[in-house]
Amino acid sequence: MKRILALFCLTLIPALAMDAAETLRYDSQPGGGKITLEGKSSSGVWTMETTAIGGFIEADAAFPESIGAKPKIEVNVPVRQIKSGKKAMDARMLTEMNQPAHPRIEYRILELKPKGSGGKAEFEATGTLTIVGVTRTNTMPVTISRVDKTKLKVNGTATVKMTDHGLKPPSFDVLGVGLMKTEDDVKITFEWTPEVEKK
Repeated sequence: MKRILALFCLTLIPALAMDAAETLRYDSQPGGGKITLEGKSSSGVWTMETTAIGGFIEADAAFPESIGAKPKIEVNVPVRQIKSGKKAMDARMLTEMNQPAHPRIEYRILELKPKGSGGKAEFEATGTLTIVGVTRTNTMPVTISRVDKTKLKVNGTATVKMTDHGLKPPSFDVLGVGLMKTEDDVKITFEWTPEVEKK
């Protein structure tokens, strides 16, 4: 009888451990964040923005306070939804990025290294960024905080080079200004608030 009881406990312990390490999936919600792209040109600073962010985070219920098992994080952005407020610039961007063939920018986390704590968790994120079908690995600082039991907030910044993804910094012939040449670096700033789907 004791042997049967011991075997029962051995089978029960892994199940209890799995419950304790419950995995939650936080999905993007409409309007749940904003991404800003900023660069420099010969005529000043240019910006483009989007609130259309897709993707998800799958992580232990204790995340981000405790990283637990390796979280799965994927983000995608429809290229067509990135806007500058200027029709000519938006149209040129769609052409330069070959939007019909590469409709989305995609990002996947490979590793999160904790950097600190105190109400929010700071990480060094290493991931793959795919633009116009060209994938590069980058590292950037991100902050992940818990809004409530079902919602997270992710903030971060990164700088990427257009040429790293096979894009030539474009030049624009602006009426009344002349030729506007853009620089290679693009600063990306983002805030993203995925949440658990309500049952």
